[in-house]
Amino acid sequence: MRLEHSPSSDAAYVSVVDEIPDGAVDHTENVSRGRQYERGIDYDARGAILGYEFLNVSRGVDLSDLPHRDELAELFERQSIRVFAS
Repeated sequence: MRLEHSPSSDAAYVSVVDEIPDGAVDHTENVSRGRQYERGIDYDARGAILGYEFLNVSRGVDLSDLPHRDELAELFERQSIRVFAS
């Protein structure tokens, strides 16, 4: 897994695979906990997870109910990004 964090856009993307080729994302599932989009999971056509998108990262990231939660938490904590998980 690889974390890309953009403080200027207050967003982060975690790639689950080494490289995501152009056009590989079949769909993005909105898994935000509230009404505003803050996190999504990108899937390929077979339903495999390619990556995770997080917005408003400066407030912390909510990892509740996400696959790979432990690995995601470790990546964000290494970058000193606050993690919420229940």
